[in-house]
Amino acid sequence: MGATVLGMSPFQTRAAGYVRQSRARENKSEASPATQREANRARADQLGATWAGSYEDIGISAFSGAERPSFDRLIADCHAGKINTIIVYYVSRLSRLDPLDAIPVVTDLLNRGITIISVMEGEFRKGNLMDLIHLIMRLDAAHSESKNKSAAVRGAKAAARALGGYVSGKPPYGFALASEVRPNADGRPIAIKTLTVREDEAAVIRRMVARMMDDEPTTLASIAAELNRDQVPTRGGTTGKNTAGSAWWAHTLNRILRDPRLCGYSAEIIYATRPNGQKSANVAGYRIIRDADGAPVVAHPAIIDAETWHALQARLDGRPGAAPVPTGIQSLLSSLGVLYCECGAILKSHRASGQRSRSAYRCARPRGLRRPGQHANDCTVSMDALDDYVARRIFALIATAEDDPGTLDVLAEAARLFGLASADPANAAKRGAIAGELDDAERALDRLYDDREQGGYSGKVGQRRFLDAQKALSARIEVLTEQLTAIDATATPLLPIGEWLGEPGQDPIGPGSWWVRAPVSERRAFVALFVRAITVQKAPPGMTRPPIESRVSIEWVRPSEDQ
Repeated sequence: MGATVLGMSPFQTRAAGYVRQSRARENKSEASPATQREANRARADQLGATWAGSYEDIGISAFSGAERPSFDRLIADCHAGKINTIIVYYVSRLSRLDPLDAIPVVTDLLNRGITIISVMEGEFRKGNLMDLIHLIMRLDAAHSESKNKSAAVRGAKAAARALGGYVSGKPPYGFALASEVRPNADGRPIAIKTLTVREDEAAVIRRMVARMMDDEPTTLASIAAELNRDQVPTRGGTTGKNTAGSAWWAHTLNRILRDPRLCGYSAEIIYATRPNGQKSANVAGYRIIRDADGAPVVAHPAIIDAETWHALQARLDGRPGAAPVPTGIQSLLSSLGVLYCECGAILKSHRASGQRSRSAYRCARPRGLRRPGQHANDCTVSMDALDDYVARRIFALIATAEDDPGTLDVLAEAARLFGLASADPANAAKRGAIAGELDDAERALDRLYDDREQGGYSGKVGQRRFLDAQKALSARIEVLTEQLTAIDATATPLLPIGEWLGEPGQDPIGPGSWWVRAPVSERRAFVALFVRAITVQKAPPGMTRPPIESRVSIEWVRPSEDQ
């Protein structure tokens, strides 16, 4: 018999409930924590028992092997005599893995005089231990049947996946599911689900992409606001019951636009991990599925082409922190991704309405994120002054190139970039797709090494899989690099230096110059040919207008080592 706590009658029913569920769903399943909790307490009230509380292990899977702190505390309190009745919704809630694992636990409890009550299955004491064991045996048989069904489902999914079927549940935004029959390797017809483009949602995605790829970049938050303002329905707004009134959010747009399936690639979802090590339902990213040669597997129709998707990822990675103010005053440098503050943050344009002379570039470091050694308060620089200084530095570099051998590398790289910008559209599109795929393959190889450093690919099988993946990705990177080199080699551009500089003695950015006549988009393209980065220092204390050259440093483009 279990011990009795001093002052407690051995005949007094001291009941505690036990609740376990692998996911913390409160309202969407019969055996949700709320359902278990309420049913357990109601049964204790029927018995007239003294309620000792509810012991709960929520978010702990029965198959994870994780510790169950509340269950262990419940058993300890039973051993201490604080509790003589355990109430559970199902007896299976007491097991860790298979139902049979519950037998030694319940046997020990019943032998100590503990009563186990299952809300759905009955009441068990020491005298009817065999009834409880028979119940557990039946549960185990059902559990085994369920595992066999799960194995069959996994096998069917693997067969469908091998035939190009979609097996990841609900279709992603922009797509719908279609049924199709394809023969397997033995010629037997297999029914599979495939992704097809859902045109109403695809049109919304193309609108998002167009806004993000504008010459004047915007933010996901501002795009979400536009969609909400225009009453564009979300997926939940058209098909959901619980989410019929849902709205667009920046994080939703980011998840949609990051999805490689937009350009037809097969991909698997990477879910975020909770602090306890378990996977959550939040999407952390995507992993592109690759074939044996390391190339992305194209599995279904695309909403946007691969080149656009890769360019979109680059824009999402480096987008400004705030949307530009639509004042009609266009900034030269803020949208190029080359303008930085001394603290490492980008400089964004801050345009005074209708007054260019009062417009400036301002540090976009978030408030409250100042680190040791970084500037205090704001860091701004006159837009006119910086634009003028950068342009004059570029024209000075061009004009003195013949007398300065050190600038030849800069001109060579500028010529290469100019050739790419003025290339045949078909070749430019081909190069963009190859460059994007190369970047993705290099990041996939980085992730492969990171996974191995974190303990992945252990054992002989893991080592073989690691080497196979490494070999395929390395070979793919080599092929893509060679293809890029071949495309770049076909371009033999000639920089229009004479047109840019104008007549001898003419101010290259003065009245009548090419610089003044060119639209902002062409001036931006011109700057991008020569400039890799511009860094602005905060003005020294006490100096309201220090010389611009004392605050600005320019890093010129140079050929990369692998060119």
